[in-house]
Amino acid sequence: MDIGEVRYELYGLRSGNPYVCRPLDAVSLDADHELLLPLAGFIQLPAIETAVREAADAGRPAFFLITGVGKSGRTSLANHIMHLYRKATSTGPGHTFVTHRAGRTDMTHDAYAMMCSTLLSLRNKMNAAAISVPPDLRARFTELSRRTTADRMDDYDLQDIAGSIGATFAGREAGFGVCYEDVPTKKLITLATRVFEDTACVVVFTVETYDHANTVQLTKADREQFAGHVVDLGTLTPEQICELATGRWNGRPPAPFQPEGVKSAFSGRPYTIGQAMRHLQLLLDFRLSEYDKDDPWPTEGLHMSESWLRLRMWQGEKWNAG
Repeated sequence: MDIGEVRYELYGLRSGNPYVCRPLDAVSLDADHELLLPLAGFIQLPAIETAVREAADAGRPAFFLITGVGKSGRTSLANHIMHLYRKATSTGPGHTFVTHRAGRTDMTHDAYAMMCSTLLSLRNKMNAAAISVPPDLRARFTELSRRTTADRMDDYDLQDIAGSIGATFAGREAGFGVCYEDVPTKKLITLATRVFEDTACVVVFTVETYDHANTVQLTKADREQFAGHVVDLGTLTPEQICELATGRWNGRPPAPFQPEGVKSAFSGRPYTIGQAMRHLQLLLDFRLSEYDKDDPWPTEGLHMSESWLRLRMWQGEKWNAG
């Protein structure tokens, strides 16, 4: 199907298909904050907001560990948490908030190297944000960058550098957050929580719960010993997918999906939020591609009945299986 021929304006959709799946980034895009829906029973946003606020009020670090399979929303939630922390610590319109993000392609099993990279990245972010680095801290950065693998700094020397970074940010009405995506080793979680344990900041780790050599296998003891808040992202229930379909709709009301039809169509197997979004995106495009009239929604020809939804989902699953 040629997506260019899909007439989204018939649904009153001004920005295309609202179910296109992408990582939400509420730190960079304020509008994305509204797109992360508090689906009942999926993400306990009030508990997360409370944990962020308590850490910010106490001037201590906010540590979060987010687990889930691929396309379960880990990146979007990590960005949302950093947005919440920025909001909780903001001192006004001139407040500066910077982030260090280590993505999947940046990850190695050398936790110490990852931590050195984090601290030096924060130095660069301070320079870019015109935050003056005190001479003693700049000297520590220089020492850190010159150390070799055989001459590593002690963990508590790294902690001292992190504390100085935090104090410098606080003195300039600024703050920072760190996000490690798809952490490959528990050593990084242990080291990062130790290094930043006395620094006012937010640190988020995401872990893929898929059993292969490049993922962290967290035990119950690991989770209990984590010095922060643990969030597990699973698959959605049909009721949550129905709520997602309605909540993400930004065209002419009401949403064209028959609620009971969505629940029925998505009851065959579990879906992550990313998978559900992809199916909703395709269902909307299919409905429009089949419609050859010019009457805008709401009209019966653009409604998605239970029988139509079940048929299209069945066809899509059969095609994907082949």
